[in-house]
Amino acid sequence: MDDLVRNLTALGLTEYEARVYAALVGIGEGSARQVHEASAVPRPRVYDIAEGLAGRGFITVRRGEHPHVYIPAEPAVVIHHLTSAVDAAATAAVQGLDALSLDARSKNSPIRYVQGEWSIRRHAESLAAGVTRDLAVVCLDYGQIGEFARLIADASRDHPVSVLLPNGMHGIRKPLGNASLYVPKPFCTFFQENIFEKVYSGPLSVDGSAFLLEYIIIADDRVCMIVYLEDAVRNAVVITLPFITCVQRQFVNRMIASADCISGPGEAGTEARPSAT
Repeated sequence: MDDLVRNLTALGLTEYEARVYAALVGIGEGSARQVHEASAVPRPRVYDIAEGLAGRGFITVRRGEHPHVYIPAEPAVVIHHLTSAVDAAATAAVQGLDALSLDARSKNSPIRYVQGEWSIRRHAESLAAGVTRDLAVVCLDYGQIGEFARLIADASRDHPVSVLLPNGMHGIRKPLGNASLYVPKPFCTFFQENIFEKVYSGPLSVDGSAFLLEYIIIADDRVCMIVYLEDAVRNAVVITLPFITCVQRQFVNRMIASADCISGPGEAGTEARPSAT
């Protein structure tokens, strides 16, 4: 019983809640006196503990009899509820801590590097959660954007979201909410020769290393996150330096202004329409 109680308390129950629920599972059903005898929880406390568990759907109370009879819910149902609550709390805690971390770092380091899939995803989520005006995402391949589909869809509920697809790929399968999808067109010789052909079209070789751009994510014009591969290892850089973020955003705005819109708000849940590019 002690090990079981420890496991249940680790999932979020108090010791008395764990003992009352475990005792009921063991005896099938019972009155407050029977639960007290099986759990060693003081009898006066059994009543309020049982009512609390009933309020969470962990037990039911047969009130037509005197004394009341308490019946436990299926353990699988209770454990699923507890683990879901723990997972939700863990996710919220991570997001809250990341927000604090990002805020603290932004005061000290306007350019910082991020490594590891987990850290990249958490930083992207924190960036999107902090949007106050709009979000822009440059994605080099439809096939990759599924990993950020929920992030984009969630942000698009409250703010305009633009997704630029320079390579003009097709085949989005996951809904992107109210995001607008664009395929940029060459708007000047400089862009075509020095940006698209050198940066967007394939790997960029520097000092023996191959760099491949995957995403540029810009929240308002305050934060820019660039996700890239360096010799097939995924990294990211988060920039909050205004001189860089403002220039990046203006450049993206210029791309949007000359782009073909292939899917407007609310249309991004199915395969995008072919563009002229």
